[in-house]
Amino acid sequence: MVKKSPATPFKTVHKNYGKPVEKRSSKIITKDKTQQQIDEILDKISQSGYDSLTKEEKEFLFKTGK
Repeated sequence: MVKKSPATPFKTVHKNYGKPVEKRSSKIITKDKTQQQIDEILDKISQSGYDSLTKEEKEFLFKTGK
């Protein structure tokens, strides 16, 4: 038989009423977009070579590489 303890206090539940954290998800989405653009540029390099990139693509790679 299971014995019940006569004075079991209830557990205290703490609720977080703050705003939901959406900054993490937006950073992930931003990283995904950046990573997708990098992948497309690298695919273009592997197919056509670095010289086939536009000036904007080269600048983007340079800035994201830092």
